[in-house]
Amino acid sequence: MSSEHSPAPQRAGASVNTLDASLTINEFCKAEKISRSMLYRAWSEGWGPKFYRVGVRRRITYRARLEWQREREAEAAAEGNGGAGTCVAVAC
Repeated sequence: MSSEHSPAPQRAGASVNTLDASLTINEFCKAEKISRSMLYRAWSEGWGPKFYRVGVRRRITYRARLEWQREREAEAAAEGNGGAGTCVAVAC
């Protein structure tokens, strides 16, 4: 394997920053406790998280997940109760 295709060497004790890692659709759904169908519905209705493609697969970055959570929280707050006891943009 040529060095241009080899992974960069890591220092001893260095690890990948999990805060910058991206999530698969299944990982995102598990983390957010939503179904895949709800995520696809969110995308089709225009309120789903941003994503990028790796081949045919979609990946969601940690930052996109945080942004999506903030948008959901803001939407809940706009309803006047901070989201307590309500479902915002998801089936209950």
